[in-house]
Amino acid sequence: MSQTTAFHTFGTAETLHVDAAHWIETRLADALTRRGKASLICSGGSTPGPVYRELSEIDLDWSRVSIGLADERWVDASHEASNEKLIRETLIQNKAADATFIPMKTDAPSPFDAVDDVDTLYRPITSPVDIMVLGMGTDGHTLSWFADAKGLDEAMSPDTSRNVAAIEAPKSKTTGDHTLRMTLTLPVVARARYVLLLMSGDKKRTVFERHNSAHPVTQMRRAAGDALTIFSCS
Repeated sequence: MSQTTAFHTFGTAETLHVDAAHWIETRLADALTRRGKASLICSGGSTPGPVYRELSEIDLDWSRVSIGLADERWVDASHEASNEKLIRETLIQNKAADATFIPMKTDAPSPFDAVDDVDTLYRPITSPVDIMVLGMGTDGHTLSWFADAKGLDEAMSPDTSRNVAAIEAPKSKTTGDHTLRMTLTLPVVARARYVLLLMSGDKKRTVFERHNSAHPVTQMRRAAGDALTIFSCS
């Protein structure tokens, strides 16, 4: 871990949720002041959801904020596994209802058929991202960077010019049946102004601290560098 990486440990999930929302708020407000617009990239999962609910109640000029996804399962937006559904139900609500949301899922039958279209959609908000919220799994994945996935080399290539990549992950307890996904690429993480990694549970922290080069989260940490902040609770 970089010596300047901020690692914050919280005694309760509730405290993490509130502090994470205000951490994001501060950086969105700064981007709005400096540039007149801001971009926020969100991940799915049980830990970020309550953060987004807190954030939706905060006063900002949300009409100038663009919200996108770090990754998405290739399912309909009404599906319970959809990250878009999570964001619409938790963040694009209340005071944040005026934000612009940019989905990843299209009508294409496969993410491999949609890369060009989604790359075009995401280019304006990923050059660079102001704030990126990420999670990780106990298998060491982050975004939809799964070890041994089809498309992973493209997604994690530092030389790719694409902002997104299509993924077909090996089926596992983590993926369930939803192995087809779209994900942001490593260069998007590398140029993000701020990256917030949220972790819940001692097992995830142990995986993170192993610095295992086979774990995609280790590559994410290296790419994010000093932009990375970590919020963790047991």
